[in-house]
Amino acid sequence: MIPVLIFWLHITAAVYLFVKKYYEETLSEAFLTLGFAAIVFTAGWTFSSFVIHLAFGPKGLGEILNSDSLSLMLLSVLEAGFYKVWFRKPQGGTRSGAGDDREPADA
Repeated sequence: MIPVLIFWLHITAAVYLFVKKYYEETLSEAFLTLGFAAIVFTAGWTFSSFVIHLAFGPKGLGEILNSDSLSLMLLSVLEAGFYKVWFRKPQGGTRSGAGDDREPADA
């Protein structure tokens, strides 16, 4: 049941990312974001599955918390942190690089 819930959350997040990028950017940007999320999901699941199998063995912690459930939970935590950093809005705005933030020199 845990993997079903986690897959549902990933599908919901994928739809949200697609629609958000479609409205903010273009259709091609939305498809690129969806492809990027799919690559992060597949590579992350492979990595987290390796770590969980190494730490807990192929059976995991029991029938409910088997290795697939644990690896998907680890993946979700890692993805949440990664996407929070990746999709955050820049603070303040763009810097012109012309020295606008310097204080005036004393004469």
